[in-house]
Amino acid sequence: PRPPYRWVLIGPERSGTGMHVDPLWTNAWVTILQGRKRWLLFPPDTPHVAIGVVDDKPQIPSSIWFRDFYDTVTSPSWPEEYKPVEVLQYPGETVYVPAGWPHLVLNLELTVAVTHNYASEHGPFFERMWKEVAQDEPDFAVAWYSGLEKCGRGDLTRVAPPEISGQVEFEEDRVNAMGISNHPSQ
Repeated sequence: PRPPYRWVLIGPERSGTGMHVDPLWTNAWVTILQGRKRWLLFPPDTPHVAIGVVDDKPQIPSSIWFRDFYDTVTSPSWPEEYKPVEVLQYPGETVYVPAGWPHLVLNLELTVAVTHNYASEHGPFFERMWKEVAQDEPDFAVAWYSGLEKCGRGDLTRVAPPEISGQVEFEEDRVNAMGISNHPSQ
């Protein structure tokens, strides 16, 4: 099974996505088919409150964020280590969003794009991803763990939270007790 993090995005001028970090510590790519998007991406260590991300509060719409925060984060007094990456994206171009990077997008005209979030074993967030998947998507976490074990990726399952491996063992014992094989060749 795969998480449902693939979309076709269609939005009018001045629509977009407020400042956020992508779910489950995934990476993402976005390719524009029509229109233009304006992006700001911040290094992962940027203090979230300083850029308008407050836990348990709704996202600030991107058009309002640009009005209220843009001048501050692009001023000479803004700390160099938190300077955003700015991108103006055109049709046919793809933007890569690394895991853990807060970002927002503003559509500058009617825009059609495709996007996909994906998990990567590379980078500093794989363990955090496992923990968040186990917490937010426990059924998927068990299926993912089982799939990684079956394809010989024990190196990736070793960093999974202990409750996941225990749940997988419980599921396998339950299936075996019922006399059901989960091997396609049997």
